[in-house]
Amino acid sequence: MKTATFLKYIRRTLAVVFGGLLLLFFLDFTHTLPVSFRWLTNIQLVPAILNGLIGIVLLWLLASLLFGRIYCSVICPLGILQDVILRVKKWFYRARKEKKKLRTKYERPHNIVRYTLLGVGAVGVVSGWTALILWLDPYSNFGRIAVAAFKPVVIGINNALSSLLTRFGNYSVYHYEILNLNAFLAIFGIALLVLLVVLVWRKERIWCNTICPVGTFLGLLSRFSLFQVSIDANRCNHCKNCTSNCKSRCIDDTQFKVDASRCVACYNCLDKCKQDAIHYRPNGWCKVKYKTEPKPVASAKKTTDVKSQSQAGNETLNTFQLSRRRFVQGSALTLATLPFLSYAAAGKSKEPKYETRSRYPLPPGAAPDFHEKCTGCQLCVSQCPMQVLRPAFMEHGVLSMMQPLLYFHPHAYCNYGCTRCSSLCPNGAILPLDREEKRLRQIGEVHFVENECVVKKFDQDCGACAEHCPTLAVHMVPYHNGLTIPAIDPAICVGCGACESICPVRPKAIFVEGLPVQRSIDAALMDAPTGGGEVDLNSLYDNVFGDETSAAEDSEAASTASTLTDTLPATEAAPIDFGF
Repeated sequence: MKTATFLKYIRRTLAVVFGGLLLLFFLDFTHTLPVSFRWLTNIQLVPAILNGLIGIVLLWLLASLLFGRIYCSVICPLGILQDVILRVKKWFYRARKEKKKLRTKYERPHNIVRYTLLGVGAVGVVSGWTALILWLDPYSNFGRIAVAAFKPVVIGINNALSSLLTRFGNYSVYHYEILNLNAFLAIFGIALLVLLVVLVWRKERIWCNTICPVGTFLGLLSRFSLFQVSIDANRCNHCKNCTSNCKSRCIDDTQFKVDASRCVACYNCLDKCKQDAIHYRPNGWCKVKYKTEPKPVASAKKTTDVKSQSQAGNETLNTFQLSRRRFVQGSALTLATLPFLSYAAAGKSKEPKYETRSRYPLPPGAAPDFHEKCTGCQLCVSQCPMQVLRPAFMEHGVLSMMQPLLYFHPHAYCNYGCTRCSSLCPNGAILPLDREEKRLRQIGEVHFVENECVVKKFDQDCGACAEHCPTLAVHMVPYHNGLTIPAIDPAICVGCGACESICPVRPKAIFVEGLPVQRSIDAALMDAPTGGGEVDLNSLYDNVFGDETSAAEDSEAASTASTLTDTLPATEAAPIDFGF
């Protein structure tokens, strides 16, 4: 096997391993893969920079100085996804016997766009304004595509298989319902995937070489890399096999040049040259004097001047028509998505709101600079066992879109002892918490609207919120006629949202307000008498909550909420709201 072919297959194998495992980690709705798989996210460049992993950053800087942009073709999940789309494109045109459409040509770099995006992104990271990186980070965009476009398909196949097996008495595959995918993420993720497909179909790796700031940054280092793809001018016969197989469009065979800043080290061109004129070896080995001058430079200019002049007008007209067509198509797409965006923005605006919540709780362990470090990769959203985490739209402002927040709704609250999201974040936006720290972490404060409570408004017994409070921050006190009504102690509330989740009325009579900065509760307060009793955290967690809420507890809670809802007037019944 030739060295060129060997390098190509080694690169493809590594890309399949890294990209496949990372995709499985995002799609793992059964939470089978261990948390140790987080190393796949820690080696991504932008998360390593934001998390201060100097060793990982230096590793990729050194790798780029030695071998070029191998990160973009082996490690970057969005780059690997583009290679998959290119492979589908090849299969499509080969099946139609239109191989000519697979040929590419050299394209000049769009340096103004490249370096402007890189400069603005670098200044933003240094100054703490990461909005641009949040939208352009390749790893985070891959996560959004995986969660919004790929995961629902996988879960749909799982549910179809579950229904089929259930008919035959086989219950090995259980039905799974998505509760935390909102319309905004779905629209954005699918639109991003469509955009990526269109760009790859027309311009191959233009995202990596023009839009992506990570690719531009590594490209600056790759200009000086030790190993580069280079052309031997003495052997080249201008057959254009290398140029037509370059996914980065960075090979100019007329000048015997390869733009190392855009080359992603895919090695596809190496085994296409029949003259053995293109190699991947230490930079400078091919800088020899020409035996003959490059053929196309002088002769082609003389023979094509007349033809170029005759086609200039037609090309200008075609360009104008194409631009107009794209404008019309873009406008139609924008108008088509406006109803979805307006619905997502409005949320439940038509419903009466008595809550004064101005801030939703952030994930437990959120760092003080959470909004500056979080890139909205959706890993914590995808891995949340209770599905209480969901991407923000406008809840915390424009600059915090796509960042996770806790959205409490029926069957979704933050499990008292769950620490999965804090153990997964690759950016350092969510700090690690052990189980004991999580039990004392206050992520929000409870608020009680007495006039909306079932007990006062309908003179009926309830107490579901107090039954589900793990710290007795919500407890029952005597009211009248033998009834008891909830009372709250915000000092020991951890903000888990169990009370809000189980409350049967709409608008909620009890809700959790997020804190600007999370804090730890004094353990002495948790042991103090509250509502006539003491809280034993260990026995309470082990006997009631555990790693997952017991089926009996859920069944009893659902039964209580259902009974209460049935007794309320029809206008006050609590509809199930999944946040769409």
